[in-house]
Amino acid sequence: FNSPSKEKHQSFISWRKLPMPALLSPPPCCRAGYLTLFGGEQNNNSTDPCRVYEEFKKFDGVLCKLARGTLGAEERETAQSVRRRLWELLAPAGLTENSGSSRWLYAYRQLLQEDGVDEETQRKALLMQLWATQGNVGPAAFWLLGYMLTHPEALMAVKQELGQISRTENSGTPLVQRSENTPVFDSVLEETLRLTAAPFITREVVQDKILCMADGQEYLIRKGDRVCLFPFISPQMDPDIYQEPQKFKYDRFLNGDGSVKKDFYKGGKRLKYCTMPWGAGTNGCVGKSFAINTIRKFVYILLTNYDLELCDPNAQMPEIDVSRYGFGMLQPERDVFIQYRPKETH
Repeated sequence: FNSPSKEKHQSFISWRKLPMPALLSPPPCCRAGYLTLFGGEQNNNSTDPCRVYEEFKKFDGVLCKLARGTLGAEERETAQSVRRRLWELLAPAGLTENSGSSRWLYAYRQLLQEDGVDEETQRKALLMQLWATQGNVGPAAFWLLGYMLTHPEALMAVKQELGQISRTENSGTPLVQRSENTPVFDSVLEETLRLTAAPFITREVVQDKILCMADGQEYLIRKGDRVCLFPFISPQMDPDIYQEPQKFKYDRFLNGDGSVKKDFYKGGKRLKYCTMPWGAGTNGCVGKSFAINTIRKFVYILLTNYDLELCDPNAQMPEIDVSRYGFGMLQPERDVFIQYRPKETH
């Protein structure tokens, strides 16, 4: 008796089709992030992540208009009711040290209580932390997978790099806990964020200062002024810094020898920040490492356990929802449909 070839065996494993955002719903991205920070699986006080996710989607859908003050009467009522439900769902999280929530969340609530913050404001603060920790990871994973699937050379390069890690996984130390060198993945992620991360960055001016611009112009900003930066335009999409900035190039942040490329220039001067998806300076995103590790682990698990491809091999990346400019990760106007199946195990 001859065992069937891998190709024949794989033909019996049917492909499952779904829109890519469904792959990034509570299982695993939002669910994993929520449970890690807000409550463990066995936590009696933790709320079902699916309930939180459904309400969170509604809240995120009206967030931009809420921030801009452009909600209609019906939308305003929806926003208020969704916020109240989320406050109630998040209320038990981190109340006690053994509640099953993360030590970070418990310490955060302790700090709020020590500062005399009332219970209602604590709930509002938890909702703020939920959005800050979960609102951008899902969209970032969507764009990352989308760019890899529409650029097979990027997908192949990442698979090869992660395959090397997979062969050492018997070390018993999970990928997320190791200082793994993944320059190809890092470059793909950096390029993805360059194209899709578009936050406003605001700063208060603490002393009078003259800003010298690249074109030679100078601006006096005064103490007490507030400055709003939009790094999506420059440096991220600046043709003086990046050749063909509108195009996705997975190796844009790699040197010829495969090492991480950090030096970028404009007008002959080396840039301190060549991209700013995480903000900058002392007020940069404190959750950067957590977010990167979450996305890296998700991609690692997905690509080492499943075959993944576009339903339409000629599919293009969706257009961007322009209403999301200024609010972190951009979001797509439409779905991308994919098909996947488990890989053969020996």
